[in-house]
Amino acid sequence: MEKEQAAELVRKGISGIFMKHDSASLLIEGIREVLAGKVWFDQHLLQEAMGRVGSQESKAERFTERELQVLSYMFEGLVNKEIAERIGVSQSSVKATLQQLFSKTGVRTRSQLRIIWLFKQSPTCWGQA
Repeated sequence: MEKEQAAELVRKGISGIFMKHDSASLLIEGIREVLAGKVWFDQHLLQEAMGRVGSQESKAERFTERELQVLSYMFEGLVNKEIAERIGVSQSSVKATLQQLFSKTGVRTRSQLRIIWLFKQSPTCWGQA
């Protein structure tokens, strides 16, 4: 799979990519992770695909203070209503901020946003499983 294809699939919301050279036991583990609501990607392929996404980011696309607040609370597991209460805005404002984040990163879901954000914060963490 080409890295451009992988990046496009992540943006479309897939939950995982399994490499044909990986073992059957790894496939079983990947299936369990996806069924549990997590994502499963070959780390090398993900690094290449996300490197392409990261290289397209311009200065204009840096996250605002509000976006960083929403991301932080999202990582704590808070829902939109709870985030809104914490930062003193409406739920609609939180939804709009999340949509801005989705647009800036080229993703469609919170799970995808978490992947992108974690990769950008610490690309070396993807090297070892």
